Amino acid sequence: MKYDKCPTISVITCTYNSEVFLTQALSSVESQSYQNIEHIINDSYSTDGTLEIVHDYIERNKDHYPIKLVQSDPHGVGNALNIATCEATGDIIHFLHSDDYYLNRYSLEKVVHYFNENPGLVWLTGNFLIEFRGRKITIPQTFLLQSNMEIALSCMNFISHENTFMRTEALLGYGGFNETKQDVVEYSLWLNLMRDHQPLIVDDEFTVFIIHKGSTSTGSPLKFSKALLRALHTQRKEKILPLVGNLTEKKSYQQVMTLIKKFNRWTSSLGIRVL
Repeated sequence: MKYDKCPTISVITCTYNSEVFLTQALSSVESQSYQNIEHIINDSYSTDGTLEIVHDYIERNKDHYPIKLVQSDPHGVGNALNIATCEATGDIIHFLHSDDYYLNRYSLEKVVHYFNENPGLVWLTGNFLIEFRGRKITIPQTFLLQSNMEIALSCMNFISHENTFMRTEALLGYGGFNETKQDVVEYSLWLNLMRDHQPLIVDDEFTVFIIHKGSTSTGSPLKFSKALLRALHTQRKEKILPLVGNLTEKKSYQQVMTLIKKFNRWTSSLGIRVL
């Protein structure tokens, strides 16, 4: 894997009628002390003032770093992220949602420091930092991940999407994001990536997640409940059992599946299909 002292960071932002919070998100990018970046913005044909904000941002920063605006039909966050990812050319990738913002001007500089201090690092993740009614609150879920990441992730998606950075080639190699409405967008990616590459888990924060009424997963108790159901669906799809982990890697599961296959072959020979 390439080791680069000054890696290019691809910042991905997806927008759709995002004018309320977008200016803050974009301002946090252009104020970064680390400017070896490219910014890819995927807009799903917004009808409010989003594109005007984006074009003003591009004009201000066109001589500072590459900015690419693409547009795609609105088929969900996962689809928008995957389309934008295909445009990324940087070494490291980060997804800054239109209603998030970098904590301070040194966020990306800190990320590069972590990667440079850990040659061969594929991904890193930090704490969940939220803004609720103007107040910032840090949720140090990394303590759970450091204790036993497999068990922690088998119970819930404890990784903060906003505070996770990874090698672009790793993201592309592990299938990208879920696009179905039944699944958590990034949960499968973490589960699959973890099987081959343990992340650097840092007691640190880089990005702020704003909780507001329009939030997909936290905007209301109903939305939060739906997010939990999506997490459970993803666990079943990936054959993850809470407090146990990946069932397909367990010897007992493999033995049961072997017996089922043998039983199916025997019943099929009799013209019967049971399991």
